Amino acid sequence: MSPTYIALIILFGVAIMAGVAFVIQDIENKKRERNLRLLTLKTAIRRATHLLDSFPPILITNEIHTLLCKYISVRLDAIVELDPNPANKNLQSEFHARASSIPETLNHPAGSMSVFDNSVEANRALGVVKEFAGFVAEIGNKKDIRPDQAEHLTKEAKRIYMRVEIDIDLIQAKEIEETQSAEVVVHYYRSCFKKLQSLNINQALDRQLYEIRTHITQLAEQIDQHNEEKRQAEEASKDTGKKFNF
Repeated sequence: MSPTYIALIILFGVAIMAGVAFVIQDIENKKRERNLRLLTLKTAIRRATHLLDSFPPILITNEIHTLLCKYISVRLDAIVELDPNPANKNLQSEFHARASSIPETLNHPAGSMSVFDNSVEANRALGVVKEFAGFVAEIGNKKDIRPDQAEHLTKEAKRIYMRVEIDIDLIQAKEIEETQSAEVVVHYYRSCFKKLQSLNINQALDRQLYEIRTHITQLAEQIDQHNEEKRQAEEASKDTGKKFNF
C-alpha cells in the first residue's frame, strides 16, 4: 500500500469523523434551541396564567380575558408542536375548553361601597393591574399584538387602576368614619363619588355609585340631625339663662 493511498484513507477517515461530529453538534444545537424555546414558552404561559387567575373577576373585562386566553393558547399550541407528548396535549385541550367559556359577569356587591372587603385585597389587586399594564407594554413592544390594541388595553388598565385606588380611598374613609364625625368623613366620600363618576363608562359603575350616594345621604341626614340637636340644646341653654337672669 503506497503512502499516497494511506494518506487518502486517513483523510477520508478524518472527513467522516468531522462529518459525524458536525451532525452530532447540529443535533445538540437544535435540541438546545428546542429546550430553550420550550422554557421560554412555559415561562410566558406561567406569567399570563398568573395574571388570568389573579385578576379580580369583578374587574376583568372581556378584552383582557380574551387577550390572556389567546396569548396562552398560542403558546400552548407551539409547545405541543415542539413536544407533542400526552401531558402537553392534555394541557392544551383543557385550556382551550376553559378559554372557550365566557366569564360570568359579576355585579357589584349590594350594600357595599367597595368591591373589596379590606385594603389588603385592594392593594393586591392594584399590584395585579400594574403587572398587567407592564405585560401589555412588553408584548406590544414585541409586536405580539397590534399597536392600537396595546393602546386600548393600556388605557383600560389605567382606568381599572384608578378605580381600585378609589376603592382604597373608600375603605380608608370607612375606617376614618369609625373614629371621626360624619362632618369630617362626608367630604372623603363625595370626593370618591366624583372620581368614580368620571370613570363610569356605559353605566358599568352605577351600582357602586348608588351605594356611595346612599351612604352620603345617610351621613347628611346624621349631620342635619346633629346640627338640629345642637341648635335645640343652645336654645334651651339660652332659655335657662334667661329664667335665672344670667
